Amino acid sequence: MSNRGNFHNNRRYWNNKRKRSISKESDSNTNNANKNIPGNNVPLAEDSANPVNHEENAITFDLERNSEVPYCGWQLYFHAEEYKKNSSTVKKLEAIEDFLERHQILISRENFEAGIPCHIDINLLLSDIILLNNWETFDGDLRDNPRHTLNCIDLAIHQRVVKILLDDTTNSADILANLPMIRATIINYKPIIPLRYLKISSYGKLISTRGCVIRVARSKHLAQWIVFVCSKCGLQKVIKQPDGIYTVPRRCNICGVTKYKPVLDSPHTKTVLFQMIRVQEHFDDEQNDRGMMPRMLDVELTDHLVDSCMPGDDVSLTGIIKMSGTNDGKTKGNTSNALPLYMEAVAVINKKYKVQNKHTSGIEMNLTDYYAIKEVHAEPNLFKLLVHSLCPDIYGHEIIKAGLILSLFGGSGNHAEVRDDIHVLVVGDPGLGKSQMLQACARVAPKGVYICGNSSTSSGLTVTLTKENGTNDFALEPGALVLADKGCCCIDEFDKMSTQHQALLEAMEQQSVSVAKSGIICSLPARTSILAAANPIGGRYDRSKTVIQNLNMSEPLLSRFDLVFILLDRPNQVLDKFLCEHVMSLHAGLRANRNQNNSFRNSNSQPSTSQHFTLREKLSVSNGETIDNIPQSILRKYISYARQYVRPKLSSAAAEVIKTFYFELRKKSQVLGSIQVFHRQLEALIRLTEARAKLELRTEATETDALEVVEVLKATLVDVSDENTFSCLPSTTSGKITKNKVQAFISLLRNESELNKKSIFSATELKEISKNGGITIDDFTGFISKLNEEGFLLKKGINMYKLICN
Repeated sequence: MSNRGNFHNNRRYWNNKRKRSISKESDSNTNNANKNIPGNNVPLAEDSANPVNHEENAITFDLERNSEVPYCGWQLYFHAEEYKKNSSTVKKLEAIEDFLERHQILISRENFEAGIPCHIDINLLLSDIILLNNWETFDGDLRDNPRHTLNCIDLAIHQRVVKILLDDTTNSADILANLPMIRATIINYKPIIPLRYLKISSYGKLISTRGCVIRVARSKHLAQWIVFVCSKCGLQKVIKQPDGIYTVPRRCNICGVTKYKPVLDSPHTKTVLFQMIRVQEHFDDEQNDRGMMPRMLDVELTDHLVDSCMPGDDVSLTGIIKMSGTNDGKTKGNTSNALPLYMEAVAVINKKYKVQNKHTSGIEMNLTDYYAIKEVHAEPNLFKLLVHSLCPDIYGHEIIKAGLILSLFGGSGNHAEVRDDIHVLVVGDPGLGKSQMLQACARVAPKGVYICGNSSTSSGLTVTLTKENGTNDFALEPGALVLADKGCCCIDEFDKMSTQHQALLEAMEQQSVSVAKSGIICSLPARTSILAAANPIGGRYDRSKTVIQNLNMSEPLLSRFDLVFILLDRPNQVLDKFLCEHVMSLHAGLRANRNQNNSFRNSNSQPSTSQHFTLREKLSVSNGETIDNIPQSILRKYISYARQYVRPKLSSAAAEVIKTFYFELRKKSQVLGSIQVFHRQLEALIRLTEARAKLELRTEATETDALEVVEVLKATLVDVSDENTFSCLPSTTSGKITKNKVQAFISLLRNESELNKKSIFSATELKEISKNGGITIDDFTGFISKLNEEGFLLKKGINMYKLICN
């Protein structure tokens, strides 16, 4: 039986029941009762997943009965407004329908059946002259009365979809019965308002903003329409639930009873997916984030917007500003004057889906920025300029700055399974500017997060599960690594967070953070470069110990760093003189006056292609030379541009240089007892070479790039290898082990081995060789054990050792 026949049968049932139970009711009450039957006013869609099983007293909807309303689903979008033929709402609907008729490509049957939401560019609407002539106040209505305006657009799209789907006349009744509410997505709505400028005056308006998602709650079902049944006469009513506020009918129009029960299993009870997220503002280049509490905003996602973002994502939001505890401006049980604002999202643009690029950042650039990037790229010695533009207040440390700059650009990422983020660790004595260099990296990075290790926890680094108020549900809140996705995470005081080192292992290699707590198992992306600075144990670097012993760091974590710089405070009369002049000029303001007399293009006196200078000499500033550094905002956009558009590949000559140097490192790994060379060092060389080419916006990494990267890596091994070759041996005075005594003893063993053509010695022979060579060791047994642990002597039996450092 058709829906229309069902409706007439049910209407006869209600008329007979009303006559039997309430014979004294007037005709006016009868008319009022008919208005409360949802089929007379609300052509609600039936749930296709739950087919209707009509009972004797069930209310069905006659979709063709209200013939004077030409809009199918009028009460879905305008439930509080009566249809009038010449009303302003109808005229607005006609204007939107005419616009859709002229832009039929916006709506298609295939997209609707596939569940693809309807995206409408606001610029297309505002540039349509015919639409603006038919609806002169469209721009103002969209801004000041967004819900009504959006409902007009949604209903017009609804009508368009009905017209498209009704071409198949065989299932017209099913189409009308199962057609849900349609919500259009308005994109490119401007201007974008920062969260800190969001005031109470924005209440009820449509705005756009952007931020970083810092909290994602579990998705739920929010009731839009609920069927209630009278406890006495059984009359059913469909009641709109505005903003999810539970609304019950006041009184039955037939029997006058005020008790109703919800019928949640009714096919006319409609729900929609619902999710709450929280976004935090981004600080612009001109803003100083020190001492400021970042603004946050709760955002309500519904329907197709649910699960459109994850913690740590950069999103652009367009929505209607509302106030918690109110319903359309009317206070609902909240007597406090502090009513926080929240947003009902209309559109969510996730940056990771907007451009399918692993390194895309959230920085928007205009034509002026592209001209500035072009000017920077035209510099003859660009590497030197970029190195000195990073933290110019710190004098020297050119090689360390070069490594940090390369980490900001990153590798090419040609293979999804191989990470392209470059991790850097700076270890050294206090007071040498490690923290300032990290803060400078966080400022110029497209997406940088700076934290201090002595005030961070494992949850603060990875993911936190928080319990929502009043419920047993949990929400995900991202830590620093997740928030720094596609950027860099600068961790200062790395040595003060030894208990949190295990939390970094997965993020540094697999580029993800997994959480399994309270029944929630998920994995969040953490594609970030770790830039860490640490002080040695005791405050000063002990050269007689390894990096691991100076930091109390595990070898698996240390092996994940591509570059490990040892920064030592060594007295040097020449460097101390230049450093003093640099600091004095900063305080006296002399550097600014001096730089005004030098042009931007005369900053480089040595050609980058010269083969007579080492990389350190190329990057150093010569006597009397000044450099006009690149502003932070331009440097930040230059790095973002390179990460987004440049994908260099290794040339055959560069690959040969990398391969040769890697083989040399593998040979030395037998000598370097404290530093093991793995295949990760080979991948690190490749990433650094690609970053060196990306720095100059080149698509091919040359042999020169590989040679400069080799110099950078050699600089990291100077203090680790050459001076710490005999690293685990304690340094003392006469009678105890020193580095000179170790070197002399190994030299004596080598000479003895060559002279006697033997490599295996007993403990007695070793002691005799030491005594004959004039080397006095108090604890000779401990001395031999240390050499055995370091790999210089191999124990072959009881008190028998083989020399292996030939």
